[in-house]
Amino acid sequence: MKEFIKQHLPILCGGAIGLLLAFCFLGLGFFKTIFVVVMLVLGGLFGYFWPVLKKLRDK
Repeated sequence: MKEFIKQHLPILCGGAIGLLLAFCFLGLGFFKTIFVVVMLVLGGLFGYFWPVLKKLRDK
């Protein structure tokens, strides 16, 4: 079972994300779900580039 999960992890993660988005669309509606996804992406980008910005500021 662990080997199956290792081999198919991207497919399983994509399916879980799709299921979560489907529940959000049903529960929140289209525009609220899009807003949540946009904020999630912006937060992820901010967190990803935070160390780079900190290094640039310190120089």
